[in-house]
Amino acid sequence: MPVKRRLELLKWASLKPGRYIIEDDHDSEFRYKGKPIPALQGMDTLDKVIYLGTFSRSIAPAIRVGYMVLPKELLQLYQTHVSYYSSTVSRVDQYILTRFINDGYFERHLNRIRTLYKNKHDLVIQSLKVFKDKIAIEGENAGLHLVVRFPTIDSEETILQISRSHGIRLYGLSRHYIMSEHKKESPAILLGYANLSEDSILKGIELLYENLKDLL
Repeated sequence: MPVKRRLELLKWASLKPGRYIIEDDHDSEFRYKGKPIPALQGMDTLDKVIYLGTFSRSIAPAIRVGYMVLPKELLQLYQTHVSYYSSTVSRVDQYILTRFINDGYFERHLNRIRTLYKNKHDLVIQSLKVFKDKIAIEGENAGLHLVVRFPTIDSEETILQISRSHGIRLYGLSRHYIMSEHKKESPAILLGYANLSEDSILKGIELLYENLKDLL
């Protein structure tokens, strides 16, 4: 989301009391093009953003550590009404993670895996060029997956069925739609690459093309 749009959202939140923006910033560490865009919470001067994050992407899902940064007004309400809640993450794990961050290891770790994921990201983009102008790629500047649209194919389910029959695991974008009108858009898939080897990426996209090219 560009900075201009972020400022518009913050302005909207400031117009009425009780308006807050929930920012789920789960993989902002992985941006591959352009300068890093600040989080809404970092741009917020009026305490209107509830900031959520996790270490599942940046370290490992098994660590099971997430966090929430609340505006001061909401923090007081949280302490008043939810003070009985106890974190399910062991204190030892929290202490280890704290040291990992404070001693600079987390930053070095991020730099290393950001380079690793960028190489995979670039390989995916390059490999998809085999489809030429028959697809549209969205969301390719950041994160650990991208959206690939197939304007010339009739349905998303067709793509998923063909890919499954050849051992390619894909996820349709429509499962994430809230508004029904979005279902009228061209079929699209979520293409993740974080856990794939470079060889698997090359073979998977080549196989996908071979089995979809007659429908393009």
